[in-house]
Amino acid sequence: MLQILRYAQHAGQWTFNALEEKYRAYVKDPTASLCKAHVDAFALEHPLSPGEFNAQQHLVIVGSAANDPLIDAVDYWKHRGLNVDFLPYRVYRIAGQLYFEFFALPYDRHPNPAMVKGVLFDTNRSYIEEAVWEMIEKKRISAYGDAQGWIDYVNPKDIVFYSHRWVGLIGAAEVVGPAKNDGPDQRYRDVRFLTKMPERAAGVLKFLPFGDVTKLLGKGFYWARTIKVPYLNRSEAHLLLDRLKVVLD
Repeated sequence: MLQILRYAQHAGQWTFNALEEKYRAYVKDPTASLCKAHVDAFALEHPLSPGEFNAQQHLVIVGSAANDPLIDAVDYWKHRGLNVDFLPYRVYRIAGQLYFEFFALPYDRHPNPAMVKGVLFDTNRSYIEEAVWEMIEKKRISAYGDAQGWIDYVNPKDIVFYSHRWVGLIGAAEVVGPAKNDGPDQRYRDVRFLTKMPERAAGVLKFLPFGDVTKLLGKGFYWARTIKVPYLNRSEAHLLLDRLKVVLD
């Protein structure tokens, strides 16, 4: 806790120009725009002004899900008004293989990685325009290239929501099969559709905008990833599913 407070005191004094310089160094592009990258990552309708960046700090401590003293310390400061959260991880073994997993907020002290959850899953539109139609026509969710490992983060009975960039959620399905490979560059799971799905010939005509998802669930997501964290619990997943069914009907 004391370490992260020191970090916050230091980083809280960075100006927008300092932040953009750090971002440009990170992406190795001296002309990159932090404002544009921020809009793309969080699916904002309008960019923030430079003066709105770094106005306040949100502290996140990453630690073991079984570290009760650390969790108690975070809870102590959080209940006293400090903007701090705990992001737990757990190492566990399945069929002889070790897995390292982060868990979504709000955290459970000892979360079960096999529990049924809702997952906003990207259709890979940024890189393969036709990927969404392959997923729909073959009744699957797929991840490609270096992102293939995300398929192992979802399990049978999870509800997955197809997140189509620049549009919104275009359908939902229940995972029904194990993870499989389709050639060297694609990993997938079979699904059973729970909503109407768009067709290739007509294109995407109906969808639930990302902004409506945030309003409905009362929380934001990190959109610039194959799996949009945080996960949804069972009640959140069914709430979103019900709304999506109405929109796509």
